[in-house]
Amino acid sequence: MKIERKTILALGLAFLMVASALAVLSPMVNAGDSVENIQSLRVEPPYVWNNTWYRFNSSLVTLIFPAGGRKPIFLWWYTTDSSNIYVVKFQGVIEYLMLDKPYYRHRFHADNTTIDATLWSNYIEPKFRLRYGIGNWYRLRFLGILADLHGAYLPFSACNWTLIGPVFVEGKDYWSFNFTLTDVYGPPRFKEFAKNNIEIRCRFYNKTVTETPDPNSKYSQYSYTVAAGQLKFDFVVKRWEWNIDKINQFLKKYGIDKEIPESRTGLALWINMASIKLEDLPCAENEVQYEAEHHVEAQVRVENKSRMREAAINGEYYTIDKDETSRDEKPVQATLELRERFRERIRLHFAVGKTDVPVGFLEFVPWARLLENDGGTINFVNVTASYVAAGGHLRLFICYPYFGDYTLEHDPTIGLTSAPLIPELINQKLLLVLVGATAIIVLVVAAVKVRRKPINILEVK
Repeated sequence: MKIERKTILALGLAFLMVASALAVLSPMVNAGDSVENIQSLRVEPPYVWNNTWYRFNSSLVTLIFPAGGRKPIFLWWYTTDSSNIYVVKFQGVIEYLMLDKPYYRHRFHADNTTIDATLWSNYIEPKFRLRYGIGNWYRLRFLGILADLHGAYLPFSACNWTLIGPVFVEGKDYWSFNFTLTDVYGPPRFKEFAKNNIEIRCRFYNKTVTETPDPNSKYSQYSYTVAAGQLKFDFVVKRWEWNIDKINQFLKKYGIDKEIPESRTGLALWINMASIKLEDLPCAENEVQYEAEHHVEAQVRVENKSRMREAAINGEYYTIDKDETSRDEKPVQATLELRERFRERIRLHFAVGKTDVPVGFLEFVPWARLLENDGGTINFVNVTASYVAAGGHLRLFICYPYFGDYTLEHDPTIGLTSAPLIPELINQKLLLVLVGATAIIVLVVAAVKVRRKPINILEVK
């Protein structure tokens, strides 16, 4: 038998009702970011606040960061709602080994112990044995090289930071200030080359702009847009001394021609992301002041007060209320898969927010510039990232491949966005509509049966 035309129309109408409900009631993942569409803001001149912070005020966002230098940490919130204060802390840099994965994992710090455990037995010792036969002399010489390596981790809390600015740049519509690492008090050997060679250059924009750093070079397609109320960083590392270079010099000295590929190592920028309440701000102040005085990491840190329970990493939901730091870090998949890197950004939202309340984010492009001594771009390198939940806050590691003697420059950005992060697949209103639509379909089918017309859905004409 066949379903009558009216029955088909009734079923189609019921399905249309369901589709319409889904379209109306489901939150839009890519809704217009009205906060980021603001073209200009009135930003008040910064002032010292609570004897600890420089503070920027605007109608959209309030931003604070340590006055007088100290470790770079940035806090900001929606000016009309300080119930959530977003925190980004530059924790340090880590030299690491990329043995089988192109992103940072804490198990493979490029320190003497890990290099000995991984590269010696799997690569170096067999090469020496093949060339020189069995013996212990080259083992002793290799141990001497290991003792001369610097540590893998340079904590920024063990450094002195000098703040220059903030000053307003006429004609550019932004406030400029720089954090420069000017001394190292903690880990040995870093002072020899890290001093004055790590910078975090900051620009706080009161107008949406698009900038092209090298407009007259072959890389003129490289440009970026920063919205009003966003803070852009240029994370800069110069003259980094690589442990892998010392290992390869050792191998070359003894005629081991196939040296360890430089692509086996990289440098990770460790950033902590947290969210606190206004009443927790004194904890951040105490941490900043303690570390500036003692040059060691404070025991009580702002992360201890973090109330962050989830994050969205390039649209993927991730809970961070548990401490998973003993496990391997997870890769940000988008950094491994993107092709048109000049047009893409990786964004991490702090929490799932409401559509009418802006939420904090950190974003970065999946590539970095390599600069020559004159500041010109010599090349671009791919940037990867990994992350792990740390019990109420997120550890993010932005990973740069080996860049030799060149200067590395990369540009994370923080700000606010009004777009919702994660769609609610089923909410209360939607559930009611689905139940109602299902009831309509059941009634239509029942009406057909009452008329004793069997339904053959395989032969609808």
